[in-house]
Amino acid sequence: MTVPSDYLELLALLIGQTPRLEVSDCDDAGLRELTTRLRRAQSCIDGLITRVGVQANRLAESGSSGGAASVLSAEGTVRGSTARREAARAALAAEMPGLAEAMASGAVSGDHADAIAQRTRSLTEQQRSSVDFDQLTKRATELPADTFDALVKRTVDKAKADHGLGDTTAKQAASAFRHWFDARQGMGRYSGSFDPERYEGFVAAIEAHTTRLAGASSEPVVKNANLAASALFELATSGGTGRVASSVGFVVDVQTLKSGYHDHTIGQTVLGHDLPPESVARLCCDAVLRRVQLDEQGVPLRVGRRYRTATDAQWAAIKTLHETCAWDGCERPITWCQLHHILEWEHGGPTDLDNLIPLCSVHHHHVHEGQWRVKLLADRTLKIYRPDGELHAIVVQPGRNRPKLE
Repeated sequence: MTVPSDYLELLALLIGQTPRLEVSDCDDAGLRELTTRLRRAQSCIDGLITRVGVQANRLAESGSSGGAASVLSAEGTVRGSTARREAARAALAAEMPGLAEAMASGAVSGDHADAIAQRTRSLTEQQRSSVDFDQLTKRATELPADTFDALVKRTVDKAKADHGLGDTTAKQAASAFRHWFDARQGMGRYSGSFDPERYEGFVAAIEAHTTRLAGASSEPVVKNANLAASALFELATSGGTGRVASSVGFVVDVQTLKSGYHDHTIGQTVLGHDLPPESVARLCCDAVLRRVQLDEQGVPLRVGRRYRTATDAQWAAIKTLHETCAWDGCERPITWCQLHHILEWEHGGPTDLDNLIPLCSVHHHHVHEGQWRVKLLADRTLKIYRPDGELHAIVVQPGRNRPKLE
């Protein structure tokens, strides 16, 4: 196997050889180009390690090696969990020969391989036989890792023919709550793992009561982790009185509501966690349903523009598009965001969907105090400009449309 010559210099740099590359000499464009090349080099190395694991497994069959996990963890150079993840990639590559080659060429990252390995490990042999792994390898070269992960999940759900119900049931069964007292710190502690529906309901209740506590104070109050702890305590000890109603917001398309699952079904919580049709149907039994009509590009049509503050209907529409802050690379959830007017309301800007984007506090400050500028196109592609007027990034807003399975 030959490593692409474009990455040889970077590979030499990564193992401590010359020439030296001065990162401090790079401007923004240079850093982005360097990051792209480094990611490619990183993928090349992941691919080489995967091929090492494949060969180690072959030798293990003849007793000449301890197998991929043993070889890849040699001399304690990596964590055991890292070696096991790399061994899983090697096992997968034996089943998908094109995957190792694509990784070694830099076209597919380790994250793509991990998505396939982790999502497909629960499939039976019969179910695996229905998955087109060659097609998955091809799509891995075309899609970002997070979008590809969503595609693999839908592919696995289709192979299981349960549309995610089994995964949801397993997560519900795995949900747990534990608590203990740390005598050294003199503090009570707890931890929990919840399925997406209960997690979001739990968080929504705490956030709502945190807001209520902040608003009820006669003094300025900062909404922080300490106040959230007070909110949680009040909710847990209220004995059913004075509780704040909370809800699990979810997004579902009309066709799924009317006739059930289809290839382009959208059924997920506001924060982007998939829900099987059965869970959606149950939630709809006692829910306030708000219709949001989309145009042919998947962009919500106007919902209203009368007030400066976005209406509940407009927030509902925005949540059909965005799961996180709209800023390039920002993963802060939509529930942490404020709606920003592209053209400020006091300057005549309408409170309408084509003039609103969700921004977290950090990036909202970038636009206002930091003098960054944003421009929203008709298809909700977002252009971000630095204070000096130079284009910083172009962000394509994909909405909640699911990647096609083929």
